[in-house]
Amino acid sequence: MNKPINKNQSGVGLIEILVVVSIISITLASLAGVGNFALKIQHRTKQNTIAAFLAVESIEAARAIKDGQWGTLTSFSANTPLHPIKNPSLFQWTLADGEESINGFQRQLLISNVYRDGSFNITTSGGTLDDNTKKITSIVSWNDNGQSRQITLVDYLTNWKP
Repeated sequence: MNKPINKNQSGVGLIEILVVVSIISITLASLAGVGNFALKIQHRTKQNTIAAFLAVESIEAARAIKDGQWGTLTSFSANTPLHPIKNPSLFQWTLADGEESINGFQRQLLISNVYRDGSFNITTSGGTLDDNTKKITSIVSWNDNGQSRQITLVDYLTNWKP
């Protein structure tokens, strides 16, 4: 019942082990690459989310200022970079000149005049100045691994109770 050992097959076990180790190594390297890619995507998503929240916060601050007193919002020069500041003692927002830097993000808010055509539609050129509408543009920019990124949100605020 004992079979004689064939001397020609003495290295087959070693070759099988090398093949299995190679397959496992390639699989682990692929999983490491996928994991690294997932971490990069997660980081970029986190950065985009933070930037979006900062941009929305600026728009909401402008809306809160408008709701408190329309004249405060219109007192700033058109297209001058501003940034919101929360006054904790008064629980209200104010706007300050210049761009704001927050943890590697640069944020600015632009307040622009709005013009309307003869049909009262907003127009980019010509038209009549609408004193009761302002275009609010919130821009958040940051540097992500040497690449410049930016999120821009635009909203129109109106003085609906002049």
